[in-house]
Amino acid sequence: MTKEESLYQVKLILECLEFDDYRKISDETWNYIEENMEYNENITIDPNRPLEEQNIDEKSMDFLEKVIKEIENYKDEPIYEDEGSEKADNLSDYSKEELIELVERYKKQSDKVSKAKGLVLDYDAVLKKNAEEIDSLKKTNADLYKKIKKCPKLVRKLFFKELEDKLLN
Repeated sequence: MTKEESLYQVKLILECLEFDDYRKISDETWNYIEENMEYNENITIDPNRPLEEQNIDEKSMDFLEKVIKEIENYKDEPIYEDEGSEKADNLSDYSKEELIELVERYKKQSDKVSKAKGLVLDYDAVLKKNAEEIDSLKKTNADLYKKIKKCPKLVRKLFFKELEDKLLN
């Protein structure tokens, strides 16, 4: 996925946010996304499923982390410890660790999904190979049956008893 397509994916995800979180995203971030994204109809986000269960690109996750930090740092009114000092930090370490844990869980899930895709593709290849082998056996069986039918009836009755039951039809 290109950077532009990942920005489109980020936009779709951010549009699923609740209004309070949605409004905390700066105009600069929205402008950057709008100016640099590339629409792709194949990229969809289901708001009814958790993000961990969806196919989110790694570039999109990196940009989402930045947006989440921006949302966490957003304050309606600046809070100061005392006059002239810097802003007080209201973020708890727990929320940062939770975010890191969520990203790690996502990475593990995406690894599992890619392994599962590989297994499904391998299984599909085995099924196709077996179907081809079965078709080949059916053709061979049909050829053999035609050759046996050419034998005289007396020879067939002596040597090929219950022929119809044993052949694959």
